[in-house]
Amino acid sequence: MSQAEDAQEHKAEGGKAQLAQLMNYCARQERSLHSVRAWMARRGVADEQAQEWVAVLQKEGYVNQQRFAQLYARSKMRQKQWGQAKIRAGLLQQGLSKEDIEGALADLGDEEYLSTLRRVAERKWERLTHHPEPERRIRLMRFLLGRGYSAAQARSEAYRLCSPYGKGV
Repeated sequence: MSQAEDAQEHKAEGGKAQLAQLMNYCARQERSLHSVRAWMARRGVADEQAQEWVAVLQKEGYVNQQRFAQLYARSKMRQKQWGQAKIRAGLLQQGLSKEDIEGALADLGDEEYLSTLRRVAERKWERLTHHPEPERRIRLMRFLLGRGYSAAQARSEAYRLCSPYGKGV
């Protein structure tokens, strides 16, 4: 076997090993195409090879943008208590299409979303007891906006919590 053939065979074996590593990377956790491409770029995978591998990963179900968007949206709402605006921004950063993003946001249950909003607002409201009420309300709204909830939702929660009827409304 010549040196050129030996080098070619070694390169092919290295490529198979790298593809196996990539499949393992995708199997451990749901990944977006953006993060898969970044993984390949960090390891110096050529663009042509990267395109082939992405096709293999998609064909075999290792990477699915729609599935990633749904899991990302659900986990950020449940674990980090993010609102839709912050979730949308995170998904845009991952390079997802508008359709995938809107589909993932639509899949979030309205009831669960609103209960998460209320739980987050009530916890923050209790921590702001040392501020006068107008400042407390403004701080709560600012906090909820930072979490990605809409201005209308933030305002509604702030006024609900400071009303004389309180949390029962």
